[in-house]
Amino acid sequence: MGTLTIKLLSYSISQSFKTTLPEMSSTSILRSTLIAIASFLFSVSSQAGIENVPPAKFLELANRNNGIILDVRTPEEVAQGHISGASVLNIYDKDFERKLNLMQKDKPIYVYCRSGGRSSKAAQTMNANGFKSIYNLTGGIGAWNNAKLPLEKTDNVPAEKAAPLSRNDFEEKLAAKSVALADFHTEWCMPCKQMAPIIDNLEKEFANQASIIRVDLDSSPELGSSFEVQGVPVFILFVDGKEQWRHSGTIDVHVLQAKIASAL
Repeated sequence: MGTLTIKLLSYSISQSFKTTLPEMSSTSILRSTLIAIASFLFSVSSQAGIENVPPAKFLELANRNNGIILDVRTPEEVAQGHISGASVLNIYDKDFERKLNLMQKDKPIYVYCRSGGRSSKAAQTMNANGFKSIYNLTGGIGAWNNAKLPLEKTDNVPAEKAAPLSRNDFEEKLAAKSVALADFHTEWCMPCKQMAPIIDNLEKEFANQASIIRVDLDSSPELGSSFEVQGVPVFILFVDGKEQWRHSGTIDVHVLQAKIASAL
């Protein structure tokens, strides 16, 4: 614990003794004090892994670490400008928590909204779901703009939703060739978007030798559950219908090339 935590803990204990000493037995005092300590430690630990940071620090950390920037605003807000490289996941989406759990939990997450309220709630949800390191932008995009930090705008045209893929459909695609690479992704995930052109090129390169199977987990969540996919993008290499290798997150094209080539 830090110095401030220890001081607050000491104050909590002293207050417990002051308010209970006149009318309580030593056993009751001890019990009351232990309850106070447990409650205090729980409130401290419940925020472990979440750090509120100002814009300049947020930018520094995002540039320095191999993490994921997450914008939890509405599409209309995002269209007005967003931080470069951000994945976009509307906190008001009814499937927000399910989609959140598709992200890589072992990477730092840099989350923001308009003013910091929604991102704080998102950070707490991530914390409760096992994300290890979460940085919340204090003051949100408002503070970011006040600090005169850059935003970028992109066309706010929703991607056409992929057709659902059933397990039978998937098995048929697996059976088409002895070697298949399955790409489990979502349209809102920036690392997935970064990998998309690489997968397109691999499909052309191995057109006559291996299948590339694309699975949009927003359209086909059951397939994601079936293969226990977490941390999109996820790539699974199948040989004769059986999983031989998998990787979560972005990956160098040469590694993917070598994996497919070695399975042929």
